[in-house]
Amino acid sequence: MSPAAVPVDRLRASSDITEVFAERRQRAGRFVVVHARDRGDDAAPRAAVVASRRVGDAVRRNRAKRLLREAVRQVSWVPGLDLVLVARADCAAAQLAEVVADLLSAAAHLALNEAEPA
Repeated sequence: MSPAAVPVDRLRASSDITEVFAERRQRAGRFVVVHARDRGDDAAPRAAVVASRRVGDAVRRNRAKRLLREAVRQVSWVPGLDLVLVARADCAAAQLAEVVADLLSAAAHLALNEAEPA
């Protein structure tokens, strides 16, 4: 993580996740679908990671979630964001660099990140 990067907190409340989905601001990549909502404050960004059974068995779902969490740490996000990252079926078999590149592409399209990965 670069010195200017803002640490990402966890998005925990079901109501907050529902609000992010209701915003309908999303971008799908090969490995992840990024849903975003701007809270309008300068607090640290918050993220939730979701992997459905479509991704695979429990081992594959957990690997996909670990990859996405690490990829989120490597991107500098704009403060005040709520993010929900939904793993796609190919995510569990991907390398971290591929997932980071996919996440950066989605973030750039949605204008969510500040800079290149750390």
